[in-house]
Amino acid sequence: MNGVIVSLVGLLALGTVAVACSSENESIPLDPQSPAAAAPAQPAVAGPTGPASAPAPPVQPEQAAPAPTAVPLPTPKVVRVGVPRPARETAVSTPIPAVFPVTVLAGDGREITFDQPPERIVAFDSAVVEMLFAIGEGNRIVGTHQYVSYPPEVADIARVGDAFNMDIEATVALEPDLVFVFFDRFVQDLERAGLKVLYIPSLTDDFEKIAEHIRTWGRIVGNPDEAEKVAMDFESRVMAIRETVEPVGAGPTVLQDVGGFWTPGQGTMMQEVFDLLKLENVAYEIEGYAQISPEVIVEQDPTIIFTSDPERFTDEPAFESVRAVRHGSLLTLSSDALSVHGPRFIEGVEEMARLVYPGIFE
Repeated sequence: MNGVIVSLVGLLALGTVAVACSSENESIPLDPQSPAAAAPAQPAVAGPTGPASAPAPPVQPEQAAPAPTAVPLPTPKVVRVGVPRPARETAVSTPIPAVFPVTVLAGDGREITFDQPPERIVAFDSAVVEMLFAIGEGNRIVGTHQYVSYPPEVADIARVGDAFNMDIEATVALEPDLVFVFFDRFVQDLERAGLKVLYIPSLTDDFEKIAEHIRTWGRIVGNPDEAEKVAMDFESRVMAIRETVEPVGAGPTVLQDVGGFWTPGQGTMMQEVFDLLKLENVAYEIEGYAQISPEVIVEQDPTIIFTSDPERFTDEPAFESVRAVRHGSLLTLSSDALSVHGPRFIEGVEEMARLVYPGIFE
């Protein structure tokens, strides 16, 4: 039997995982996403964030708002986003076989070997849950945490804690043959209870790695063929966006308010999205997530503001001179796709592209 060795390498903070196949000599990164920790509030854009233990406010599902019309646009062909590309239908001409054993180098440096696909998984991570459902393996999940909300089928899955706290007894009672966690606080307790644990820190950069993580989980659960289709669909949609915005010289200035004037800056996945869409983040000098003061928002004068609470800006007289407020460019995303670094992440990028550039994206 050909052996597949999955190696998780790189800095622990980046949660990079590599999968190396002895017969194919390939490497695949694995970095599941989880609720991110944010820094303490900062009064101005230029200041760095504080300790990483302060969580950024979660992005709640939202209703789409009208797209701005004041942004100068080029005139390339119109591209439809939000639908599977033809590549998904023809991505895998020859079925990819499952090959075992699979050995994963965990975030603490230990090797975790799978001689066969795990049948009962407690997936304590939103992104991993969505990946497994996307490749048709969601039936393997027997437990998760209380903040997992997608897909709808997860409503019937047992909850064994919140994002950073786990009920060990409830987890043991589910009799899982694998527990996946994105933080190491309970690894020893779970192993002392006789459970097999895979700990990988959260993905913190390069959202295009999501496609490789999907492939990796396909190998772990013995379904690399469907994982390849989903991964290639993700990659083709990223490519379509990049090619469509290529003629744009410079996009508008933008601010994302994820709640209470918390906003992403450098070193975040959202900054990578802004870069892809050629948007100028007015909070560019912030590191990670931090609060931006109203005074700085007025000074930076963003053309577009993404927010789930437009009234916070329209009801405040101090913001009446800000271009986004004057032009009605306070935009609300319709879902939390951009807050979970799984297969749906590209849907959030596509929606943002449609809202910012309605003339070139349908």
